[in-house]
Amino acid sequence: MDRELEIKVLKIDVEEMKKKLEEKGAEFIGVEIQKNHTFAPKNASEFSNGYLRIREKTLNDKRERTELTFKESVDSKDKVRVNNEYTTTIDSTSNMIKILEEIGLVEKYVGDKERISYSYKGQKFDIDIWSKNVYPEAYMEIEFTNLNLMDEILDEFEIDRENVTTESINELIENYK
Repeated sequence: MDRELEIKVLKIDVEEMKKKLEEKGAEFIGVEIQKNHTFAPKNASEFSNGYLRIREKTLNDKRERTELTFKESVDSKDKVRVNNEYTTTIDSTSNMIKILEEIGLVEKYVGDKERISYSYKGQKFDIDIWSKNVYPEAYMEIEFTNLNLMDEILDEFEIDRENVTTESINELIENYK
């Protein structure tokens, strides 16, 4: 299990944010192309405490492993979202989808996402651009290893606190409608 401490910054200008990161000396990690399959119980719109997804990805044009992850929302306190991620590698997306359907889950949506990643002050910055039919606006996720840096980083990048959220992608999608 991995623990994640993250926020999302909405209403970003992708090119402007990339420029700011590069000017401040952030390390460019790469561009990841993802296909995300998100699942929910047949008789509910979502799990009560998180979500289940299959993620197929390539990083810098190189095929990476495919993963099944249950992302459990543990807390959203101190202006940061705390998740536990339970992840395993899978060999076949189609077989895993069939297994999930057989145990009563349904595919809620499939979305393509471009993720542009940087590292700055030991924190991970992911600029996420989803296919327009899933979520039409780009945002940036900042994953913290040190919460003491949160205000410093938000100030350094001149990020308006009104644009900071702890919502999951599923919550963003639901609230955008």
